[in-house]
Amino acid sequence: MRQRHARALRPRVLALPVSLVHARLLTLLLALFLALVPRLAASQPGRLAIGADADFYDLSPHFTYFEDPQGELRIGDVVQPAQQRRFVPVPYRGPGANFGLTRAAIWLRIELEAAAGIAPDWLIEVAYPPLDRVELYAPLPGGGFTMQAGGDLLAFAHRAVPHRNHVLPVSLPAGRETTLYMRIQSEGTVSAPTRLWRPAALWKNDQATYAALSLYFGLLAGLLLYNLLLFLSVGDVGYLIYVAFAASMGIGLAALTGIGYQFLWPGQLWWNSISPPVGMTAAALFGLMFARNFLSSAVRMPRLDRVLLALMVGWTVTLGVAFGLPYRYSSWMVTVLAVISVAAMVVVGVLSVRRGFAGARFFFTAWALLLAGVFTLFLHNTGTIPSNLFTTNALLIGSALEMVLLSFALADRINVARRFKEQAQARIAAEHAMVRVLEESQERLRGVLGEREAILNSAPVGIVLSVNRRHEWVNDRFAHMLGLPREALIGQTSAYIHPDIDSWERFGVQARAALIATGSYVCEKELRRANGELFWVEMGGSCVRPNDPDSGVIWTFLDITDRKKSEAEMREALEQQKALNELRTRFVAMTSHEFRTPLAAILSAEELLRHYGERLPQAERLEILDSISAGVQRMSRMMDRVLLLGRADAQMLDFEPKTVDLPALCRQLVDEARAEDVYRRCDVVAECGPGVGEGQYDEKLLRHIFGNLLANAIKYSPQGGEVRFSVRRDGEGVTVFEVSDQGIGIPAEEIAHLFESFHRASNVGAIPGTGLGLAIVKNAVQIHGGSIEVDSRVGEGTRFTVKVPG
Repeated sequence: MRQRHARALRPRVLALPVSLVHARLLTLLLALFLALVPRLAASQPGRLAIGADADFYDLSPHFTYFEDPQGELRIGDVVQPAQQRRFVPVPYRGPGANFGLTRAAIWLRIELEAAAGIAPDWLIEVAYPPLDRVELYAPLPGGGFTMQAGGDLLAFAHRAVPHRNHVLPVSLPAGRETTLYMRIQSEGTVSAPTRLWRPAALWKNDQATYAALSLYFGLLAGLLLYNLLLFLSVGDVGYLIYVAFAASMGIGLAALTGIGYQFLWPGQLWWNSISPPVGMTAAALFGLMFARNFLSSAVRMPRLDRVLLALMVGWTVTLGVAFGLPYRYSSWMVTVLAVISVAAMVVVGVLSVRRGFAGARFFFTAWALLLAGVFTLFLHNTGTIPSNLFTTNALLIGSALEMVLLSFALADRINVARRFKEQAQARIAAEHAMVRVLEESQERLRGVLGEREAILNSAPVGIVLSVNRRHEWVNDRFAHMLGLPREALIGQTSAYIHPDIDSWERFGVQARAALIATGSYVCEKELRRANGELFWVEMGGSCVRPNDPDSGVIWTFLDITDRKKSEAEMREALEQQKALNELRTRFVAMTSHEFRTPLAAILSAEELLRHYGERLPQAERLEILDSISAGVQRMSRMMDRVLLLGRADAQMLDFEPKTVDLPALCRQLVDEARAEDVYRRCDVVAECGPGVGEGQYDEKLLRHIFGNLLANAIKYSPQGGEVRFSVRRDGEGVTVFEVSDQGIGIPAEEIAHLFESFHRASNVGAIPGTGLGLAIVKNAVQIHGGSIEVDSRVGEGTRFTVKVPG
């Protein structure tokens, strides 16, 4: 398939401020363009008289035409009256008949009247090489038509006349009228700038035309070789990209002008069909690459650079389409992308000029000229303007000027680089002189600095000069604190001395904010030595320049580890004293309540016996004595619990496991609990799961644990309900005990304090108790190597779960 009309769009972006000279140049080009665009008026077709005084005739203004959308009509169909009525004048005046991008077959008709006495041999030239198919129909004397074919889908060796354009011989009998028909069709732009030539005149004209083309391609080859030599000499990849750009442009334009098919690849029909879009697309890609390299757009203009990269992607897709899809697709893509890309390059050129980039003015002018050529060719290929010498060669003219100016831009960059090099050499010479002066000054100062450094190294605190959070200088004391040599610390960040990276980041943010605000910062931090040991320091930082931490910060480090330890020990002692005070308060509150009640009862009984003992019946005296005994026993049990708790806290409880029949012990504990429930309010139930039997337990500790739990379950179930005592094995060598009730429950916020000595829940009301039972339970569970958990809801009940090994 064919890829005909490739707009040479080398995507380049940058440069701007247009000087007065550039503005006038663009104004002149615009005026020339407007002068060459013909008016939108219909041509005046009619018989064209062929005389003996002219060497050629422009046929396009005299054509009439009609479109065959399906391309199925033949000459026999066209000469019929119905089709003859379809012929209308070509839309525009001018030397070219341009129908834009269309897939229809175009039939052209012209009537020629040759004067008497002129030679009959003429040549018809269709000066648009990318046409796929050209057919010329001339009438025969006896009727019918003779057909000659041309077009670039025809092998070059089969052309009637070996010429870069489509040239077909025609005979015009003198003194007679001849009607010629031409059928043209193409995948790309359908344009027919047609002339009738005397053979000698065409060959004479070709000398000038081929000379101009030779000049163009010679210029292109010269620029290519020149910049290739510069690349080999300088090593700047920009020159190599320019060489690839010029070579691609040459391929595309050789295809568009027909030079390539005539001289370079006459036998390569497939390549000839795709060479225009391939050459122009490759030129666009290398042009964009050249612009990005020349202007360093990725660094200087990152946003516009992304636009250039996007255009390069579009051209890469177009290149694939040119190789794999019909010509019409790549033709449209090249047409649209060319205008967008060159316009983008002009914008980039404008910005480059404004910013004063080296070679930017040449760069901008080059792409502005190419844009004018591309835009003109765009209007030509879409049928907006007719074909003529300027419009058909606009890309050729614009690209030639563009490549010359881009070469000047590269040369200008060399000049700028040379000036920079000279300036840099001058700066280096001045710097060397300054270095010598500084070295002499340093020698004089080294002695003074050595004395000052000795003073700093003997300081009792660590000292660090930090720049950008890296150690520029440290004294011996700081190195000794960390357990590292000074040399290992220079150039390091302070991250390694912090316990973790988060701590370091937070410190950096806080310290920087304080240094900017006040110029100094003081804090206490825990740091890490080289061996991993943590120690405390008091850090103080001051900016080298006021409120500017970027200029450097001088830090001092005072080891306060011993002080921190003393403070921690003091806080721990205070906490212990506070806990003892709370324990004493609860103990006093408990004893004042628990002892007062039995003591009051004993005192009352004593008074009764003292004053009325002789008069009281024997039964009442015994009852009073029983109440005295009960009070004494209650106080004795309370003291036993206090002593037991004290022994547990002092780790004086013995753990003596023996073989215990667990089901029997559980039944016995339940029976004792039932006996204590004198009002029979609760239903106490025991339950032993499978596998529960004899085991190694300390029976005394189990009695402390479950005697207290069962007693509490009954005591705190004033409304009665079920108290369940269950035992099971969990399959991992652990025995699980559960004591649950349906009593008053425990407030959720108080469960954490439940096992503290003398602590009682806030909802127990008048229910008596010492607050020691659960503390004893927890100690006994821990001595037994087990654990205890609580699950309780106020008003619903409580469940204690005890797990002990055995």
